[in-house]
Amino acid sequence: MAVRDYLIIFLGLWIVLSAVLSPSTEVFLTVVLIGLLITLEIGEFYLSEETKDGLKYSSYFLLLVFAVIVAMKVYEILK
Repeated sequence: MAVRDYLIIFLGLWIVLSAVLSPSTEVFLTVVLIGLLITLEIGEFYLSEETKDGLKYSSYFLLLVFAVIVAMKVYEILK
């Protein structure tokens, strides 16, 4: 198996385990973001440009979701 295959398996297992073990949607999305960032950092040289672009756009979206989650939590604290 190539390193690319191991990275895809890692990311898939990360997402499945996150879905099973996360107590809330906010935690799940944050942990998935962490997994995507790890995969992008480790797999930078092993993934195709097309795959990296897809993962980057997914991580940008999850970063936006993370910012919304943080803003909501700050609003709850200040309220």
